[in-house]
Amino acid sequence: MLENTWYSVISPESCSSILWRNWDNKEKAAEALKLTAKDMLKNKLIDGIIKEPLGWSAYSPEKMQKKLKTELKKHINKLSEIPIDKLVESRIEKFCDMGVYKK
Repeated sequence: MLENTWYSVISPESCSSILWRNWDNKEKAAEALKLTAKDMLKNKLIDGIIKEPLGWSAYSPEKMQKKLKTELKKHINKLSEIPIDKLVESRIEKFCDMGVYKK
């Protein structure tokens, strides 16, 4: 996941609108949703965070494209060394563990 992106099934504004009937609590909703790259990594929902060029990736699309290409190649090369059945099994296990609380 890119370091300055966020991922959620609902926007903080929509979440605030549902819970509090207005957008006034969108910051509180955003915090509760844990939607940043750091939150996603901590909760094991993503495999890693890709650093963006200084400023923001939209300001340096060529640099970001090169960085993303390098990262993808690195991970594809690593993953291609794992037998397909083991890779599929580990991904199924990872996705089945999402949302499950373990002490």
